[in-house]
Amino acid sequence: MTFFFSFFLLPLMLILCPPSTPGSAWSCPSECVCRQDGQVNCSGRALHSVPRILDPSIQVLLLDHNHMDFLPPGAFTLLSRLLSLELQANGLQRIHVHAFWGLRVLKSLDLSANTLQALEPGTFQPLQALHTLSLAGNRLMRLEPTWLGPLPLLQSLNLQDNLLSSMGSGVLDRLPALLVLNLHGNPWVCDCTISSLCRWLHRHTHLVPGAESLLCVSPDRLTLRPMAAITEASFNYCAQPLTPWDLVVITMLGPVSFLASLAGCFIFGSLITTFQARRKNRSVWCHQVKRPIPQTLGLVDPPKNPTTNFPTLSCSL
Repeated sequence: MTFFFSFFLLPLMLILCPPSTPGSAWSCPSECVCRQDGQVNCSGRALHSVPRILDPSIQVLLLDHNHMDFLPPGAFTLLSRLLSLELQANGLQRIHVHAFWGLRVLKSLDLSANTLQALEPGTFQPLQALHTLSLAGNRLMRLEPTWLGPLPLLQSLNLQDNLLSSMGSGVLDRLPALLVLNLHGNPWVCDCTISSLCRWLHRHTHLVPGAESLLCVSPDRLTLRPMAAITEASFNYCAQPLTPWDLVVITMLGPVSFLASLAGCFIFGSLITTFQARRKNRSVWCHQVKRPIPQTLGLVDPPKNPTTNFPTLSCSL
């Protein structure tokens, strides 16, 4: 379905609805207010979807405070000149990976005060000119590198008031132009999953307003400790990534140790069996040696001790 949309539907839409030219007639949607300076205001109109009859030349589109819980693929395909898009406070739950296709020059995107819990990888990929992105006030619990970037021109990122407890390694490394990052209002768990963020904060504290007030909520040993004050030594216990050689050793260690255990059991069992056999043979031999010799009748007087005494043999076992 994604392949079909990318290579067939999108070009077809552009052919059927070419960009406007001077003198083209486009009607303003009845639920919106259109201005001559290229701004269309559709705020607070109880809209459930993006209006389709919009002038492709508009530069600012206000769709905040509506009821759009889902952005479908190609929702803004025809608005190739759009510079600013506001979608805050819509109850937005999901964004299709191709929802922002066609917005090649978009510079500002506001998705704050929605209910987003996750983002599909590549959602913001078409927005290579984006300067400002707000995801504040959503329900994001974690952020992965493929969810955001790369966004080479992004200067401001607002992630405050989410449920972020950790951040995937390399998320911020894909935002080379970042100047302002807001992380307040999140329950940060300062374990191994946040080590990369702490290292980044050490180097870029000046890019995070109030970085010294970002506190850990767990584990206990770091509770209420400023994230920017956590040293690299605090993460020494974290497991290092396995190298290919480590994987080979781990793979071979199991069979080798099993075979070594079998060989040890065989050798130990053989020694015990040999020792028990020799002990039994010596016991039988000593018993035969100590048997009494009968007396010769009528030759000599019988001694007081009827048993002929031989030299004592050592048969201790």
